[in-house]
Amino acid sequence: MVRFRPFEPGDVVAIDLQPSQRTSTEQLALPMSLEYGEQIAASGPAWTAIDADGRILCCAGIGTVFPGHGVAWALLSANVGAAHVSITRFARALIAQCEYRRLEALVDAANDRACRWAELVGLVPSPHPLRNWGPACDTRILFERIR
Repeated sequence: MVRFRPFEPGDVVAIDLQPSQRTSTEQLALPMSLEYGEQIAASGPAWTAIDADGRILCCAGIGTVFPGHGVAWALLSANVGAAHVSITRFARALIAQCEYRRLEALVDAANDRACRWAELVGLVPSPHPLRNWGPACDTRILFERIR
């Protein structure tokens, strides 16, 4: 059983990230620290999914860029397993209810599963990939939801 609660900054330290996200956070030099957790907690609403044993399965939220414009983010555990369905439904409902006029997420174009998940939660890929993006000069896809 999956339970959802408000995100706490220490959740980013406790989550056992899936390998693809470990690589991305390292490439982007995102420290999985309490300080980083405090920064993303301050950026906008966020939630944490935990299993019956109290393990963190997912942290996700929406950071406010400008009034009416948000960036969706998610950190998924390597142990998400069957809880993926509940987490996807929860994220999709939050995105559908989100009042931002523009909501977006950048996704690694080489990660087919992440791209598929962005679509499953209600975001649509932009037709123009962002090539040579970030410190690793990889390709990202901008997924968005416009009201």
